[in-house]
Amino acid sequence: MNEHLNYIININKKAIDACKHTALFPSLMIAQAILESNWGKSSLSKLHHNYFGIKATTWKGNKVTYSTTEYIKGKPVKIPQDFRSYPSIDAGFADRVKFLQVNKRYTINGVFSAKSPEEQAVAFFKAGYATDPKYPEKLIKLITTYQLKQYDQ
Repeated sequence: MNEHLNYIININKKAIDACKHTALFPSLMIAQAILESNWGKSSLSKLHHNYFGIKATTWKGNKVTYSTTEYIKGKPVKIPQDFRSYPSIDAGFADRVKFLQVNKRYTINGVFSAKSPEEQAVAFFKAGYATDPKYPEKLIKLITTYQLKQYDQ
């Protein structure tokens, strides 16, 4: 089986469960996990169950430092950054939802009022989730290419 489809099969239920009783789209969560973890191949996801690149700025739990690419004034720059480290994939997915709920910028910028995964992708970018100017476009392409909306039912 195609390794990409296999990855989606392995995480779709975790995304669906994590998004239950929220206004979050599992399709977008899956797309973010794909993009942020490089299909689960990144050390951050494999060793630390952080599939969403969630930083540890004010985090009181375990953390790990990795080099990451941030866009500063439109230019990609590699910098060391502390990231959250989780004991399991379930803990990582659950904390991603909690992270979004407690950081008001996601509500203010429309993440929880988006009517579609595409609109939610744009809201994530407006809220500052990622610095890559093509972030929403990349997420939307993944949702379309891999028919991820089927997990939004």
